[in-house]
Amino acid sequence: MPKLSRRRFLQASLASAAATGLAGCASKGAARPSPPADGQLQLLFYADTHAHWLPVHSHPAANHLGPMSLLGQAPYLTESSRLSSLGIAETTSAAAWLTASAARQQSQQLGQMGGYAALASALQEKREAFGAEASLTLEGGQCWNGSGLAQMSAGRHGPLSSDWLGADVRVASEEQRLWPSAYKQLYSSFRRPVLTSDQPTAYFSKGGIEVAVVGVTDPSWQVGRFDEQDWLNSIQQQVDAAGQKAALVVVLSDAGTNPDFWLAQQLQGVDLILSSRGQDLWPQLVYPRQNTAAPIPVCLAGSQGQGFFTIQVRPGSYGWQLDAEFHPVWSRLTEEDAEVADQITRLRAPYAGWLDQPLGKAPGWLYRRDALAGSWDQLIAEALKTTGADLTFAPGLRQGLAVPPGVVITREHLLSLTGGYEAPVFNVGANRRQLRSRLESGASQWLGDQLYLHTSEDLPRLTGSHYVLRYQAQAGQRVSELEWPAASTTEQLRVSGWSRHYQGEGTPLWQLLEAWLRQQSEDWQLPEIEKPSLAFVEGHPGWHPEALLDEAGGS
Repeated sequence: MPKLSRRRFLQASLASAAATGLAGCASKGAARPSPPADGQLQLLFYADTHAHWLPVHSHPAANHLGPMSLLGQAPYLTESSRLSSLGIAETTSAAAWLTASAARQQSQQLGQMGGYAALASALQEKREAFGAEASLTLEGGQCWNGSGLAQMSAGRHGPLSSDWLGADVRVASEEQRLWPSAYKQLYSSFRRPVLTSDQPTAYFSKGGIEVAVVGVTDPSWQVGRFDEQDWLNSIQQQVDAAGQKAALVVVLSDAGTNPDFWLAQQLQGVDLILSSRGQDLWPQLVYPRQNTAAPIPVCLAGSQGQGFFTIQVRPGSYGWQLDAEFHPVWSRLTEEDAEVADQITRLRAPYAGWLDQPLGKAPGWLYRRDALAGSWDQLIAEALKTTGADLTFAPGLRQGLAVPPGVVITREHLLSLTGGYEAPVFNVGANRRQLRSRLESGASQWLGDQLYLHTSEDLPRLTGSHYVLRYQAQAGQRVSELEWPAASTTEQLRVSGWSRHYQGEGTPLWQLLEAWLRQQSEDWQLPEIEKPSLAFVEGHPGWHPEALLDEAGGS
C-alpha cells in the first residue's frame, strides 16, 4: 500500500516572509516566537469516534457532493477520482476505507476497523516510536457521544475513554447539549484541558516547541442570530493572543468540514486546523482554495475511530514543515491493548445483553453516508410510514453504524443513528409550499457557498413525493417539480419525521424502528431507496451514479 502522506511547506514568497516572519503565522503585525532550529513535534489526531468502543464496519460515502465553490476540492470527489488522485488501486486495503464499493468487496477479507482497544494500542506505539515527550495527542469532537452505551450512561465513561487513547487535550462537543447538568463534572474528571468558548486555549511545550491549541466549538450552539463576522473575530482574537506566546498555533475545531474550510480561508496566524464533526476523511492535508501564498491546511480525520493521523512538525525554510500521514486501524491486524479491552468488556457487561439484543438480519448493506439517502434512511422511512403519515421527512444525519448483509441488527445499531439523542417521532401537517421551503433550506445549508452555515448534514430525506434537485441553481430555486399526492397543492398532508432537537412528546426513534423490525419476516427486503433526481451534475467530481455502486458490491 502506498504511503499516504504528503510533505508540504507552509511558506510564502521571500518578500512575504520578510514582511511577516512566518508564512501563515502572522496576524495583523503580531510578533510570533521563531521556530526553534532543532525542535520537532508529533501531533496525533483522532475525531468523530462516536464513542464506538468496539470495532466497526467501514462504508464511506459513495456520493459526496459539495458546494460549487468547492468543485473538485477534496473530499468532494467521486470514488474513482479519490483513488486516482492518491495513486491508490481499487484492490488495495486503502481503497476499502476511501470508497464504498471497495469496502463492500473487501469487507469479509479485511474485517472491521477501529475499536478503542486497537486504537489505543496503535496510538501508544506511535508515541513511543517518536518519543512521548515530543508527542501531543488531540481529540476532536463527537467522541463521548453516539453509542448506545454512551447514551444509556449519560457519557459517564467519556473521560476514561479519552484516557485510554492518551488524549492531552480535547475540544468541547455534543456533551454540553446532551448532558447540560453533568458536562462540567465530566470535564473536571478528564483532568486535562477541554477547550470551550469560555476557556478556548491551552498551551503545551513539546519537543522544544511552544504550542498553542485554540478550540473552536460548533457555531450552531450560539443563541440568537448567528453572525459569521462576530464568530470569526472572536476566534481571530484568541489566535492573536495565542500567537504572542506560542511558535505553533493549532486550531482544534468541532465546527465541521465546510465551516473549517471557511475558517482556513479567513483566519490569519494559524498553522493547522484539525477538523471534526463533518465525519469526512481525506488521508492528506487539504488546502482550501484561497488567494494567499500561505494557505492554512485542514486535517480531516474521518469517523468512528477507523484510524488516526500523525503530523510531524519541524521548522522549515520560511515556516513550519508538516508531514501528515493517516494510519488506518484494522482490528484483525492490530494488537489490542489488553487492559483497555478488559475494561471495555467489564463496563459494557451490565448493558451488553440489552444493547446486543438481536432484532433481525440486514437484508443488504445498511449504511448512512450518502449525499441523497442511505439504506438506513429508507429503513427509517418505512418505520415512519406506519404512523399513518402521507409523507416522511427526516434530517440527513451522517451518524450510524454500517451493517453488512446477513449480520444481526441490534439496539446498538439503532441507537447509533441519532448521535446520542432520544430523537422523538412527530407528525405534523404541511402543504406543498411549506415542505418545499424546508427542502430548499436543507439544500442551501448543504450546497450553499456560505460554508459557515453548513451543519454537517446531507440533504433532508423525503419519501412519498419525488422532486428534482437542480445542483447549479440559485438558492431558493434548487427544488423543482415537487410532486404532491393530493387534489390541491394547498391541501395539507400528514408528514411524519423525527429530530434530535424536537422538544415535544413522541416515541423515540429507536423504539419505533425496533417495533417495525420485529414485525418483519425472516426474509424481509428493503424497498428501493427513495431519493430525488439530480439535474446539472454531469461532470461534477463528487457525483457517483448509484448504478456503479450497485454493480461494484450489490445492494
